Amino acid sequence: MHPLVRDLYKRALVVGRDYPLGMEYVRRTWKKALRNPANCPSCYVQDATTTGTSSVLVRLDTPECEKELRKAVARGRFMIREMVGVIQLKKYRTMKKRYEPEDS
Repeated sequence: MHPLVRDLYKRALVVGRDYPLGMEYVRRTWKKALRNPANCPSCYVQDATTTGTSSVLVRLDTPECEKELRKAVARGRFMIREMVGVIQLKKYRTMKKRYEPEDS
């Protein structure tokens, strides 16, 4: 696994601790997204084996792959910032509800 991707996953898990849908949801969703070859198609190549089945091989040595990987990591960091925004909004609404007068 590329170090940038590993760091992104760790950041997602740290932020996911306070996520409203729960840590397990965040872990499952991020694992699925990181393992999806559609997110970085130039980094994967289909390899047909002798049995006729196809398997996916990872190749990280090409410049196109590195460029696309960095772009995908940037999208992931944006998603983490969005998660932080959702968490902050939830906390704000909870505090507002807690300290708002009952009669209004």
